[in-house]
Amino acid sequence: MHSTADSDFQIIEANYIREKATERLQDTINFLQRSVYDLEQYAEKLEAAEDDRQRALVMNWAISHLICNILPNLRIDLLANSQAELCKTGM
Repeated sequence: MHSTADSDFQIIEANYIREKATERLQDTINFLQRSVYDLEQYAEKLEAAEDDRQRALVMNWAISHLICNILPNLRIDLLANSQAELCKTGM
């Protein structure tokens, strides 16, 4: 009977891990979709710029936004955790 309880627990745990992985991936997708809107704002500013000096400044803002806001908030660490957890379930 002990092994049946362990097996049931493993199934429940594996299902939870799968659900969490799906949620984390969807969170990343949602974040990237919101980020596209932000980058589109920079594209509009780039088009509206009066000269190349302004365009270079807008490009700098866009690069800074990518590095400072988008990359750290992707939570790649959580995706990697889900990957490792899925590997451990062995199911």
